[in-house]
Amino acid sequence: MSRLARIPTQDFDRDVTAVAMDDRFILVGQVDGKLSAVYHKNGVSVFSAKISDNEITAVCCEEQDEDDNPIFYAGDSEGNLYTVNKKGKVLATAKVEKRKGQIHTIVNRNKYSIYAYTCRGSTSFSHATTDFRKGNFSTASANYSFDGDGTFHKKKGAGDYNVIQYDGRTPTKVVATCAIEFGKKVKNFEQVFAYAVIDEEYENMIEEGTAENSIQVLNANSKKIRTLEFKSPVKQVMSCRHHEGDAETDKIYILLWNGMLYKCTGAMLMDPEVANDALDLKVAVMEEDDEDEDDDKGEYKGFCVFGKKICIYGNDGLFTADVKDD
Repeated sequence: MSRLARIPTQDFDRDVTAVAMDDRFILVGQVDGKLSAVYHKNGVSVFSAKISDNEITAVCCEEQDEDDNPIFYAGDSEGNLYTVNKKGKVLATAKVEKRKGQIHTIVNRNKYSIYAYTCRGSTSFSHATTDFRKGNFSTASANYSFDGDGTFHKKKGAGDYNVIQYDGRTPTKVVATCAIEFGKKVKNFEQVFAYAVIDEEYENMIEEGTAENSIQVLNANSKKIRTLEFKSPVKQVMSCRHHEGDAETDKIYILLWNGMLYKCTGAMLMDPEVANDALDLKVAVMEEDDEDEDDDKGEYKGFCVFGKKICIYGNDGLFTADVKDD
């Protein structure tokens, strides 16, 4: 069983608002506009730079950069995008119009090309290290909704709360996740998409204990494979199926609002012949000095997993754990 621990710095004991990882770095965004990176091997600082006067809402590591020139991306609450190098220098900036909503996810598209996702859709960008060219805007990721009784709609406005689709391979900032969908096969595995409630009003239902504690699992035709029941609403989902290099593995991670983090093999989760009680769903990490798997761990805001490292952040700051093989 992996155990969570703080990295050896007090810089991230609070005010962490976004986290991403690759095979070497943990990238951390904070409420004061600061962007930092540490080596996840030992927690040693790489850089820490205040790049914005606004809260950092999304971060991302470039997947296809050079070993001697790592590149990082960040978005803030005003829609500004930043490309940053290993020294913490801002190389280029771009902007998503404020009317399109706050940036909650940054996804690698191609080398030095990204998608920036907001509550209204996604915008593509290319040449991110130079002139940061803005491409097309699409509303495809925002055409969903969710009712207070747990009914999921593939139509915007049909439900009580707005829902967006996000790519499970990338960390994201959302209120709650209501469904997982297995898409078309890319390379070795089917893609994993998740559907998340983004209306902050939904937090009221969670705090009141009336929100759904389940998550639906769908196939590529949007047909329901199963429903998983938990003791708390699902916060965020991540898939390791399409991570770069040795980090690629068939594991799906599910973070609950009560702080519990579970993992499950994707091939089993998507197989309708495998019953829920036959899944290898198990707790992925535990807090230090904690032996109770069912206890309420307190409120976490989100997490990231990449390769052999797990990173979780919340009101009490940033914690990491090593991924243990089953």
